[in-house]
Amino acid sequence: MAISSTSPHPTAAQELQRLTGVLWYQMLSGLNQTGMDDSALGAGGGDFQSMFLWNLAQNDFGKYDSGLIQAALHQIGGAASSAPAPAASTLTAITAKAAAITAQPVPAPAPSNTPPQNLLAQATNFAKAVWPQITAAAQALGVPAVAVLAQTVLETGWGASAPGNNLFGIKSDGANGSIRATHEMVDGVLTPQLASFRDYPNTQGSVEDYVSLIQSSYQSATGQGSVAGFAQALQAGGYATDGNYAAKIEQIAQSPLMARVLQAVGAASISSSNGAAL
Repeated sequence: MAISSTSPHPTAAQELQRLTGVLWYQMLSGLNQTGMDDSALGAGGGDFQSMFLWNLAQNDFGKYDSGLIQAALHQIGGAASSAPAPAASTLTAITAKAAAITAQPVPAPAPSNTPPQNLLAQATNFAKAVWPQITAAAQALGVPAVAVLAQTVLETGWGASAPGNNLFGIKSDGANGSIRATHEMVDGVLTPQLASFRDYPNTQGSVEDYVSLIQSSYQSATGQGSVAGFAQALQAGGYATDGNYAAKIEQIAQSPLMARVLQAVGAASISSSNGAAL
């Protein structure tokens, strides 16, 4: 794509503006590689995306460049509007520097074991509110308490979404329930659906019903001494249609956030060596 200029001899500022546009274009192109496929736009889709990104980089992102351009002009001794373009050697050096910057991979942020404070507060408050009920349920089922808590986390998002005080996603046959949106795995695809879920007057009623359900319909999950054993028995028994249901429970139980929450409620953390839990 040709770029027009109002002057046959661009100023230093104009040349630097173009170079910063090149930097933006390279960044946007790199990000776009993980976005929409060219074929989604039909014939010529790749060309369209390239022109769109170039225009975006050269124009819309220019408002962020003034400080960078002024600093660069100061370094090369140019002026913002009237100075002629730098000598060829200087422009070559600038271009080479720009290429070196864009060629260097941006390091990925180091993984953090510290959850955001708002999520930690939400998780801690939820766990403290239901922990006595969770430990009683775990004792009745003969399973680790952290496994039961992890399942409630998977079903409610640390209590953020528990309509009808339903902590375990237990469905209803129509009585004492309400219709809610959900997702079910259909032919290997997570599909949005509507289903009837049980409603409870409080979380205590939800936990008691859950214990009764596990004891009557998922007996293989009772007496499991580890999170993995409990979660896998639930999945094998058909508790959920999600093929990764057990793995998700295990990941939640072993997460840094769960460790912080267990500490907050005064419980021992899950052992990373053998998968055993309290």
